[in-house]
Amino acid sequence: MAGTVFLFSVAFSAAEESLLPAQSAMEQVPESPDLLYPDRAPREATRKVTAADWLKIIREQIPPLTHPRGNRWPLLIIAGVGFEPLPVAEIRMLLERGITQHLELKSSAIGAARRLKEAGAPVILTDGRNGAWPYNLEKDKTQWAHQYPAKLDVQPHWRDLPSPPLFRGWAVAAEQLRTTLNRFRQEQVPVDAIWLDYENEPSTANYYAAILSPSTLALMPPQAVADEASFRRYSRQLWIQLLSTYIAGPAREMFPKVSITNWVVTLSSPERPVLGWMNEPHPPMGATLFTATNPVAYGIDTAFLALWQKSYRLDQEHVDQFYSHILLRQVSADSANRQQQAPYLASIPWVGRWVADHPDKRVPILSRERYREVLRHLWLRGIDGMQVFNPVESTATLDMAVAEVQDAAAVYDEMLAYRDFLEKGTVLQLAHPAIQEDAALWSGLRLQDEAIVRLFWQGGAIGSLEIEPWPGSKVTLSSPTRGATFRLRRDKKNNTIEIVSVRR
Repeated sequence: MAGTVFLFSVAFSAAEESLLPAQSAMEQVPESPDLLYPDRAPREATRKVTAADWLKIIREQIPPLTHPRGNRWPLLIIAGVGFEPLPVAEIRMLLERGITQHLELKSSAIGAARRLKEAGAPVILTDGRNGAWPYNLEKDKTQWAHQYPAKLDVQPHWRDLPSPPLFRGWAVAAEQLRTTLNRFRQEQVPVDAIWLDYENEPSTANYYAAILSPSTLALMPPQAVADEASFRRYSRQLWIQLLSTYIAGPAREMFPKVSITNWVVTLSSPERPVLGWMNEPHPPMGATLFTATNPVAYGIDTAFLALWQKSYRLDQEHVDQFYSHILLRQVSADSANRQQQAPYLASIPWVGRWVADHPDKRVPILSRERYREVLRHLWLRGIDGMQVFNPVESTATLDMAVAEVQDAAAVYDEMLAYRDFLEKGTVLQLAHPAIQEDAALWSGLRLQDEAIVRLFWQGGAIGSLEIEPWPGSKVTLSSPTRGATFRLRRDKKNNTIEIVSVRR
């Protein structure tokens, strides 16, 4: 198959964060009465949003799907219905809306997992970690942390940072995972997916802390510490391999068919690099023991603060163009690399219209109309599911969180009308407009002699676009509005293409 609030962190690496002031072309965040900004005004009697609140919201504000989901993954929303066992009727209410409960990666979740199975829902386990975990699971600190001469004056916290090449704590984590999952096996509760948010060391490893530690330096390949860029590349590649070996591997030992992925596990290549928020290319990575990639499609303020230029037109259309580019590029690059290197891998991206790493800054956001448009294109670029980032800590931010779920569920239902294409189709193209470009954006899937194509015009003009859905067979599409979905059929004998239907 292609209340307590569980919050994953929204972090980017410390190395990336340090780039922000130098790379940002903005002296201050622009403001305009014509732009959209997040509504974060505190409400009267602000309180925590509970699981019961979310069940009521989803039941009353998210309509049931109008198209069958089949065996496709339901949407995972991070803020929602908690981890306690739900009544079967409530689980089915969620599934009817294309949404599911996810559970913590703990043996205490077995009861709730059994209830999910009874209701016909997949068991999806989630977990989030950062910092020195799992290095610090090794009790002997000399076996996992940087060691410095007593007289060397270094930052005090450096002595608590892991030495990247020491893996004993990772071995402990692997055994803990095996123990937890074996309890699910013993209780005959299969786990369908483990979707993780491990943003831990060594992905954020500090170059200077490493090279000043004689014990660490002695274990590092010379090429990996030649300079800071080389160290960052080495650390990120090592991080993925450690996750693959000590997390994905044990999970698949216990449940060979499990879907497993982790935050920003993607396929990057020199020809089609996956880019981070500040345009930094992720190092080349091939397939690992993960069964799915996890690119990120966020309307994140970090990217806006780093990449918005004073020369850009400051209106909502061009803010939308900016975020559309950011949301499309990781999924598109990852999909292109998967097609070439590992077409057997699935992709379960994170999506979010509004993500605030810098809540103290007033940053314009993507419009809901354009966000829904981008979500359509993501589905047509070879993904298999979505994890929806809708964080909410209190009623002060509830409207934004609910809108995230409404938009993702509505577009999911719309695209389920083409479920056969989503499950069996071939991606037609993965290009997308530049960060500021009035241009056509199109995506599509081909299945035998039919194709689904979504065409959207950025900017003011609405024109015609010639595409080639099948080799040697071209068709010109003219959208009746800025955006439309075309169903095409090829006549192989006459080498012609018929437009079967057009849907706004």
